[in-house]
Amino acid sequence: MPPAETTVDESFPRLRKCPYRPPEEYDDLRAADGPAAARLYHGGRVWVITEYEQARAVLHDSRFSSDITHAGYPIYAEVLEGFRAFPLLNTLDPPLHTAQRRAIVSEFTLRRAEDLRPAMQKHADELLDAMTAGGNTADLVADFAEPFAGTITCWALGMDYADLQAWLVSSREVREKASGSATDTGDVGQEIAHQIVALQQYFQKFVDDKLAQPGDDPVSRVVEKYVKTGKLSKDELVKLCFVIFVAGQSPVKAMITIGLLRLLEQPAELAAVRDAPRLLPAAVEELTRLVSPLDLMPRVALEDVEIGGRLIRAGEGVVVAGAAANRDPAEYPDPDRLDLTREGRSHLAFGSGVHHCLGANLTKVGLQVAYATLLTRLPGLRLTESSQDIYPHPSWHPEIGRMPAAW
Repeated sequence: MPPAETTVDESFPRLRKCPYRPPEEYDDLRAADGPAAARLYHGGRVWVITEYEQARAVLHDSRFSSDITHAGYPIYAEVLEGFRAFPLLNTLDPPLHTAQRRAIVSEFTLRRAEDLRPAMQKHADELLDAMTAGGNTADLVADFAEPFAGTITCWALGMDYADLQAWLVSSREVREKASGSATDTGDVGQEIAHQIVALQQYFQKFVDDKLAQPGDDPVSRVVEKYVKTGKLSKDELVKLCFVIFVAGQSPVKAMITIGLLRLLEQPAELAAVRDAPRLLPAAVEELTRLVSPLDLMPRVALEDVEIGGRLIRAGEGVVVAGAAANRDPAEYPDPDRLDLTREGRSHLAFGSGVHHCLGANLTKVGLQVAYATLLTRLPGLRLTESSQDIYPHPSWHPEIGRMPAAW
């Protein structure tokens, strides 16, 4: 029997109405029992993968390409089309991807992340000291999550967080304009392009400085071992710095706030994590599965491939909806429940296969430090507004712009 065809009856992407739950429509797509055909903003078809087993299969299959310059690569919003001219580590295929990742991966091992734990703890305590000095209320995004996430991402590259604070503020404003719209409204696309250029120029100077005067930091080590020996170009290192910074700080910030929000809504689990530090690694994994801040993983088929009874033809776009796959009841029984003792295969919140998130170890250690510090030092922590008020508008991404709290 030939693979089944399917009609296109859903627009994609859909918007989250809750920060820690994927769009309800993904449940309907999963019910299609195989890749579901959907429409992108320009009317073209994309295959959406929502089942865990199929998602993992696509992410591990070299017949599905991450090359953003391929004509069939599915850009899911017009405001993001500019990235086609700016391929990065996560939108490259081997051997280019392999060579670039090899140059930096030794700086992102679990050992390196653990080496940074004391500095992370010191910084978390300093942020809480400043936050609590002025009273018993604060915005956990502005006063803790954003500076903590930004600082540890900068440390991973040997940068000074203060140099990029203005860029982060401007970038947040642009993301807020773009979020929730699948079309290019006004000048948002141009503003995103300006953001890319500005950050690229910063990293060009940053790498030039390391070439002229290397220090004891990750980028200097890559410069000495790979750039000066001709194994990696300066432009490639600039792009590596760009993607590590951009892809690093936003998910950590989102996970600190949204993970904490989920714990605050479940007092028993919150108390368990606060009172038993040994549960922190499991709590980080489970909360990351539930939130899945890096949700949509685009690919394009390089040849005809059958997945889940559907024929995906060469040149057709595929998007793995990681948040939906991480709620697949076939893989995770009672998937919407926060279960600190959950067992099973690894979730896909950090991707899988050759594009597994480079900064996963750094993120996990950072989240352990952040949750432990907030929960132990502020045992009476509570929101001063409802979760609906701090996430008032549907959005693509699970990012909270503010989180008013008291203790």
